[in-house]
Amino acid sequence: MAHLDARRMHPADFDFEGTGEEARNWLDVAYGSSLGLSSRMGAVRHRRTESDGVAVDHLTIDAPITFDADPIPGLVVVDVLRGQIEYSRAGHTDAAVEGDSVLASGWGMPFAGRGNGYEVNNTRLSLPVLDAAIRDIDPDRSADDLTFHRFVPVSPAAGARWRVTLQEYRESIGTHENEVARGSATRLLAHALLHTFPNNVVGEARRLDLGRDRRDASQSAVRRAQSFIEGRAGDDLSVAVIAQAAGVSPRALQYAFKQHLGCTPLAYLRRVRLDLVRRSLRDGSVTSVADAAVRLGFFNPGRFAADYRREFGENPRDTLRRARG
Repeated sequence: MAHLDARRMHPADFDFEGTGEEARNWLDVAYGSSLGLSSRMGAVRHRRTESDGVAVDHLTIDAPITFDADPIPGLVVVDVLRGQIEYSRAGHTDAAVEGDSVLASGWGMPFAGRGNGYEVNNTRLSLPVLDAAIRDIDPDRSADDLTFHRFVPVSPAAGARWRVTLQEYRESIGTHENEVARGSATRLLAHALLHTFPNNVVGEARRLDLGRDRRDASQSAVRRAQSFIEGRAGDDLSVAVIAQAAGVSPRALQYAFKQHLGCTPLAYLRRVRLDLVRRSLRDGSVTSVADAAVRLGFFNPGRFAADYRREFGENPRDTLRRARG
């Protein structure tokens, strides 16, 4: 996928370009719903990249438009690059301009609105992706339980975190060569969405009675989690999966690692994976740094190299070069 800059793609890369009824039909099919698009539409340009339950769209509509849409199968976050767009759903109306992010609607929720001609990134997350992230937060919840209190970021910083996380995801799409990398990337994006837009799952999890979790935050829970991680470091692991193997709740596992190791379970997993990458570079069992990184779920080469330098005080290529020497 070619890029002109961090936000926009070359027009020749779009999957569709058209006007009028043809554009209406295209977008209805693309979003799996009747969008109720009216007005003359103008020129519509649309491109989609999909990977493992996440669809990232770049959409431009060059004329004023209104819409009255049925629910879309998934959650769609809209990041405005140019122009202005307005959404109304569940008694809330939100206007977004360049640099803003807004949730088009909640789960299974119709929405209406209008735009004055705009360019946006639309990111749609599917039910399985949301379910996996929700189970990390509360194993007893699913996407069916998810409701949003508001449809704009809980704070400017949260909005920025969402957009940075999305950009990292987009830049790394082409490097998602195995299940571990893809699972890590999509889970990170789903967690960013849930912690950006205020909802009942995150809100209620924060209000839970924490007494039992603190009691379960024992050294034995850490040891069970460590054994599981060290035997499955190459697999796609979430906090929920590790906690289940350790026999405690995800929150208790977080407490246990913070109390006894001073880090989170996922930070510990990342360190184990870094150590295994270093071992493979030193023993000659891999042909390149990229091969070693991808095998252990490091899908962002720049971040991997920075973490490796911070952990071991040298670049991974230096480790490989020294081993070959």
